[in-house]
Amino acid sequence: MAIDSPYAIASEYRTVTGRTDTGADAQILLDLTAVSRYLEGRLERFFNNDLAVVQRTYIPTVTSDTLRVDDLAFAPTIIALDTEGDGTYASTLAATDYELLPVNAAVGPEPRPWTQIRILPWSDDYSTFTKDERVRLTARWGWPAVPGAIKQATIHLTAILRLETPRATNRVVELGDAIEASPEAQHIIRQLTDNYRRITYV
Repeated sequence: MAIDSPYAIASEYRTVTGRTDTGADAQILLDLTAVSRYLEGRLERFFNNDLAVVQRTYIPTVTSDTLRVDDLAFAPTIIALDTEGDGTYASTLAATDYELLPVNAAVGPEPRPWTQIRILPWSDDYSTFTKDERVRLTARWGWPAVPGAIKQATIHLTAILRLETPRATNRVVELGDAIEASPEAQHIIRQLTDNYRRITYV
C-alpha cells in the first residue's frame, strides 16, 4: 500500500461490521482514510510504506556513532554523507560499515521498522556521524506491513464514526468528537498509544 492508503478497505470493513451491501463503499473508503490519517496524527508515525525509494536528509545534533531516523520499512539502498559540507554527498557507507537498530526489529512475530543506524566499531572508514554533517538516506520508509491491531482499530473507529456499531453514540458526527465521546474509542486509542506511538527523544 502507498503511504496515503487507508489501513483497511471497504470489504474488510463490511466483513467486520456485518454489512452486505456495497452501495456505500466509496464513502466507507473515505471514512477509513480519514481515520487512518487521524491515527497517524495521534501516534506520530505512519504504518504503510513507500512504493519506491525516497530520499530523506538528517542533520545530527551531536557527534555519535548512532543516528536516529524515521521508520525504515526496509534496509536503505544508500546512506550518503556530506563530509565536505558542500551538498555533494560524495561519501557513502558500505553495508559492512553499519547496522540497523533495533537489531531484531524485522524478525519478530510482528515485524517493526528500524529507527536507528549505528556505525560499527570495526568500520574501516568511519567511526561516527559528525555533528552538523548532513546524512542522506535513500530508502523505503514506514512499516514493513500494517499491524493487525492498526487495521482493526481503523475499522472499529470508522464504525463508531459512521454510527454502525453499539459502541457509537448518536450525539456526535465528526471524527474527533466521536473519539472523545466514546469510552470504547478512548480505550482503543490508549491501547494503540501504549504499543505503537513513536517515542520522541529530547
